[in-house]
Amino acid sequence: MTKIYCSHKLKDFLGQKFFATTEDSSNPYGDWNAHLFYYGGRKNVILVNNKSYYSVFLTDIKKADFKDFSTLFFNRLTEQLQYDKVIGPADVLITIQKYTPLVFARTNNDKKTIGTINDFVFQYEVRKEHPYWFNKNLLEYNSSINDSLTGAGRTSTSDYGRPILDMQNLLNTSP
Repeated sequence: MTKIYCSHKLKDFLGQKFFATTEDSSNPYGDWNAHLFYYGGRKNVILVNNKSYYSVFLTDIKKADFKDFSTLFFNRLTEQLQYDKVIGPADVLITIQKYTPLVFARTNNDKKTIGTINDFVFQYEVRKEHPYWFNKNLLEYNSSINDSLTGAGRTSTSDYGRPILDMQNLLNTSP
């Protein structure tokens, strides 16, 4: 079971019916933290894996999209993983199986992941405003953020890594 820990803003947007009480268990491939943010008058959601800090952006989201959120999330996740060359077309079903089923949970107050989310949202907004990034698609924005250096989840302060490589290592390990 994979938990999606929702920020207070996302929890308020979704309402109580999405949140069921579940037992405390964690996925060996990491759970996800999600946050709702606004850009250009549109609602967007960022999901960040709490082990690899790999991110997935969902743009122009509506409440109705959460009725079949698993499909939306897995389509977007596998699309991004393939674009970043983390998985191949033959690995899509295996990847989906590693993260199913999805359940929504209230925030876990994971400060490193929340800080990483805030940094990634800032990077997203800066890229959207920069002239070089005009006419780029979401896959390119997301890939450039996942390829940026991050120190979250590292053991020493001088140790940095790239979420793309960390996600690749994470998915290639056995639980």
